[in-house]
Amino acid sequence: MTEQTSKRFAHKKVLVTGASQGIGEDVAMHFASEGAQVAINGRKAEKLEPLLNKLPKPVSGEHLIVAGDMSVEEDVDRVMKETLDGFDGLDVLICNAGMQIECPSDEISLKDFNMVMAVNVSGVVLCARAALKYWRGKDLPGNIIVNSSVHQQIPKPHYLGYSASKGAVGNIVRTLALEYARFDIRVNAVAPGAIVTPINDAWVKDPEKYEATAKHIPMKRPGECREISDAIAFLASKESSYITGQTLFVDGGLTLYADFEQNWSS
Repeated sequence: MTEQTSKRFAHKKVLVTGASQGIGEDVAMHFASEGAQVAINGRKAEKLEPLLNKLPKPVSGEHLIVAGDMSVEEDVDRVMKETLDGFDGLDVLICNAGMQIECPSDEISLKDFNMVMAVNVSGVVLCARAALKYWRGKDLPGNIIVNSSVHQQIPKPHYLGYSASKGAVGNIVRTLALEYARFDIRVNAVAPGAIVTPINDAWVKDPEKYEATAKHIPMKRPGECREISDAIAFLASKESSYITGQTLFVDGGLTLYADFEQNWSS
């Protein structure tokens, strides 16, 4: 981080959902380190307390814990109200909460499919609805950034719910961006590739699996959480003031069809 960007978000109020670990935790740390007040969300408040205690102090105000389940409408409404009341406003909404369930598609239960869609799709819609209602009610600008996935574009066998949800997220972002652009409300997404996070420990901590994963990526390495939070911070900043309705793929080239790096088809 340069001196020029070190306090980009001074006096800004930011909500990060799914902040208890991995990318969400890093995003919260990033915004706090640049001066923002940050409300951190997860299902259980006690899991957020260690993060709250290590967040750099904001330029003004205090950080908040706003616990709640993003798949439950009542929880989302309460989390948004607690954030708006606690901060007396909101500048940036970062929808990071997400989940995936592995299962062959011919065996997937409707319960599991609906659970993934509830967190990854309904949660985004519900958070966005509350933020948009607040900004429109006060005629304020706003900024929504959704953490999507390369599987918004790349199929993921055995993860039908996850692939479907991320595909939906891409069009939700485009739809909201088009609908609210004239009100100076921007909506974008970041789509990470293979990232070193606790959710990926199965291959991150296994040297053979790690190497096998890296071979599929044109840059020959997985990404770091910092590289995702950098992209999210860019989309939240003035540097991206003319960008809306876009998905920024932060994937080391994974969506470039890596198998075609060597010309085998002609």
